[in-house]
Amino acid sequence: MAKSISAAQEKYARKTGTTGAANWNNAKGRMVNNYAKGVSEFIGGAVSPAVTASYQAGISAAQYRGGDANKWRENYIAKMSGQ
Repeated sequence: MAKSISAAQEKYARKTGTTGAANWNNAKGRMVNNYAKGVSEFIGGAVSPAVTASYQAGISAAQYRGGDANKWRENYIAKMSGQ
């Protein structure tokens, strides 16, 4: 655990920056598989190939947006101080 709010903010920025983007992009294939599996279990049958293809196209086109470390700090302090 970070020893100060500034250290925690720096860690948040680092983890949601280029590292977060690489991890997120690497997970795109799992996102599609997990989506199809989850919907299949939810509806009790196979998911339409058109639905799966549409979801896959959306995930493929999506771009990772890293977190805003300043917003994180502001929200964290507000939450922890009961504001």
